[in-house]
Amino acid sequence: MSVRKTIISNCEKKFLLKNLAEWTRLDGRAFDEFRPVKINFGKDWGSCHVSLGKTSVLAQVSCEIQQPKSSRPSEGVLNLNIELNPLAAPHFEAGRQSDLSVQLNRLLEKCLKDSKALDLESLCIKMNEKVWAIRVDINVLNYEGNILDCASIAALAALAHFRRPDVTSDGEEFIIHNVQQRDPIPMVIHHYPVCITYSVFNGGEFIIADPTLLEEEVADAFMSIGLNAYKELCGLHLGGKAELSPDLILSTASKAANRAGLIVQQIKECIEKDTQQRLLRQKQSFSILDITNDSVSGDIEALLDPWTASEKKHKKKTKKEKEHSNMVDTKIEIDKPTNGVELTKIGEGTVALVPIEEKDGTAIWEVSDSDDDDNDEVVVIEVPKPVVNLLDVNTDSEEEAVTILNADEKTKKKKKQKQKK
Repeated sequence: MSVRKTIISNCEKKFLLKNLAEWTRLDGRAFDEFRPVKINFGKDWGSCHVSLGKTSVLAQVSCEIQQPKSSRPSEGVLNLNIELNPLAAPHFEAGRQSDLSVQLNRLLEKCLKDSKALDLESLCIKMNEKVWAIRVDINVLNYEGNILDCASIAALAALAHFRRPDVTSDGEEFIIHNVQQRDPIPMVIHHYPVCITYSVFNGGEFIIADPTLLEEEVADAFMSIGLNAYKELCGLHLGGKAELSPDLILSTASKAANRAGLIVQQIKECIEKDTQQRLLRQKQSFSILDITNDSVSGDIEALLDPWTASEKKHKKKTKKEKEHSNMVDTKIEIDKPTNGVELTKIGEGTVALVPIEEKDGTAIWEVSDSDDDDNDEVVVIEVPKPVVNLLDVNTDSEEEAVTILNADEKTKKKKKQKQKK
């Protein structure tokens, strides 16, 4: 069941046009002012979330190997797809192409694909046989106007952030290497084109940048300009009913070029920041977590980055093992040898104990390393699986440490005559 699109009332239209006549906008922005852009990258390569004001878009880049087109045997394939789902707006239908989605797809292809921004020849593995097919899936999460600008930024940032696996061939077989074997290869991008959209009112009397949803519904036409950081025109589209003079188009394109340069610079800075976080192993999903509780943050970190969490767990385990080994190597006093013994390891699974003196019912045990004369009596002490409670060991577990000792070596008893007395 589809939901009807909300219709803008005449009162809303008149109110908006009256504000424009007074050179004001409903959100307080100037006519040439844009909403703030936020770019966040996910944990996977090519995962990018972009928000333009309240408009939110998620882009994901994937790749696969396929045969090239017969007309382009040495070039890879780039596919762009925008998905308008009911999560963004109630009147969008999932899995169905609407006029708006088709229009957005064509405009993105003109801006990114037709402008040769991505080097498709670098995606060739073997001519006429195997090439990489790059697919960019763009999902609109929230629709508050100007989807095209937000989608173009997300697609461009995701392509610049994406890394494809390395492939080698011995002439017959193709080997795809994983991340552990070889570092992934980034995309080769010649230039960074982005779309800048303007809405036109009253036949070109008012032109506002980055229109909101209400402004899009009331506008007579819209103008989308594709530009890169070098101020080169990569695409121009004028939709709706409006007649614009060439001078007005040129002046608007000049303002859009400055905006495109700022967006491209922001994309590069965000990618560089994300790269530094990955090198320092501080990357979290979309960098939106800010949790002060150590226990909660540790659990979430284990879900988001299991590699880093397992490494920290290994470090903790190693520290506990060192504490256990230090405790084992020291001499301790115990009540009786029947209740516990000193854990001084001299072999794998074995320990040698020799009593030297007793004070107030307390026996002190140590290892006998000296070699006495052959006339001394040799005593073998066998300990039948005693339970040892280690002292001063801080462990989280409440279970007792159980150590099995097998006295396989012969030990020599010191000062036998003194103990008999």
